[in-house]
Amino acid sequence: MPELPEVETIKLVLQRKIIGKTIEDIQVLSPKSFIGNPKNIRGRKVLNVWRKGKYLGIDLISSHQSSAISYQTKNKKSLTTDDRQLMTLLFHLKMTGQLIYEDGSRFIGGHPTEDMMGKMPNSHTRVIFEFSDNSKLYFNDQRRFGWIMVRVKGEAGRAKFLENLGPEPLEKEFTWQILKSNLLKHKSMPVKVAIMDQSVVSGVGNIYSNEACFAAKLDPRIKVSTLTDKQFQALYRGVVGVLREGIRHGGSTRAHFRDLEGHKGYFLDYAKVYGLDKHPCKICKTIIKKIQLGGRGTYYCEHCQK
Repeated sequence: MPELPEVETIKLVLQRKIIGKTIEDIQVLSPKSFIGNPKNIRGRKVLNVWRKGKYLGIDLISSHQSSAISYQTKNKKSLTTDDRQLMTLLFHLKMTGQLIYEDGSRFIGGHPTEDMMGKMPNSHTRVIFEFSDNSKLYFNDQRRFGWIMVRVKGEAGRAKFLENLGPEPLEKEFTWQILKSNLLKHKSMPVKVAIMDQSVVSGVGNIYSNEACFAAKLDPRIKVSTLTDKQFQALYRGVVGVLREGIRHGGSTRAHFRDLEGHKGYFLDYAKVYGLDKHPCKICKTIIKKIQLGGRGTYYCEHCQK
């Protein structure tokens, strides 16, 4: 499943590609993949693209509202209540979801498949968005675990799955004290398992939890209850640092992840432990070990992570 850096990469490129475009038509080929009424978004213009945790959001506004907002912005007037009743498309790629954007060239974000560079739509295409300039955005999903949901903008933040998300780790409001407080709600958990809990901190999955523990020099098996403030601070720096590095390098190549400009992510070229079992540690040359922790593959260096 794409983690925060991968979804953030998709968000950043979609912001450049589709903001200001109008959705002329939508085809729902798999009803299971689309929650809501597609009629509610036809003719609406893309106002914004955002991310929360591993979820992607696209805010849409009607042409009437767009004109009103343009007028009010130009005249420095506040938006009315009606103007704030925007529609939002929420995306969750889950394990095998893809977003493929075509505007004469092809841009891919999400889980790789052999047919992702072939003709679109294909057998994995679940939803097609067609914009007024004839560009298209395809939602493909091999295993149909992912979904798109239509909501009124004011309701998007009240969706249960968004309400339960922990703080955004890259926002300035996120501090080591907040991380400590949230982790201590899971005192008996191994630290690596606890930071993958989306109520503790949003967007961190298996790859970046492994790397964060290494950066903090923490054995991933250590119980949260035993951490000192110094270790909480180191873990905070580790989480923030590896996520920023993941974004800088365009995501991970574990599954040949491609961003929306067709580039493979290459974060794992810089990974210190993830996927490197039986290889020497890049710092001390000790052989990296792999164990199962919380049902997930966990990688660590016995020497660097005592």
